[in-house]
Amino acid sequence: MEFLGLPAWLWWLALAVALVVLDLSVVGTQFILVATGLAALVSALLAEFDFSLSGQVWGFVLSTLVFVPIMMWVFNKTMRPTEPGPREPGWEKGERVVVVRRGDSLVAKLHADMYPLEMVDGSTPVEGERLVVEQIKGITVWAYRPAGSAGTDNEQ
Repeated sequence: MEFLGLPAWLWWLALAVALVVLDLSVVGTQFILVATGLAALVSALLAEFDFSLSGQVWGFVLSTLVFVPIMMWVFNKTMRPTEPGPREPGWEKGERVVVVRRGDSLVAKLHADMYPLEMVDGSTPVEGERLVVEQIKGITVWAYRPAGSAGTDNEQ
């Protein structure tokens, strides 16, 4: 079976390559189009074994129904982030901060940003001290001293 002078399996192969390239370059690696590209390869095999056009299309549809859930399950399971991203609540927990002076007050320097600072235990931080973030409430960093560091309430 030919269309425009090319065998049907070659058209299915071209569709498979186009779907995979589109998925990886434009869609953002959702892998749904990669699964449909695999289904197009199945249809190319069916075309090579002289299945009719309706058999090839049904092979494509059924293969898509099988491959899409499998690809979504496999790649979502293996590529899903295990920690929150930088704009999700909880991303800052466990981050290290340095206490710096800003005007008359002490603030926490987290990466390149400065945040108002409160200690979880109610103690007073010391300039230059390194603390661990418990959480951020609003714009205030709530931090604690890491295990093994001495309490420095009176050292100012």
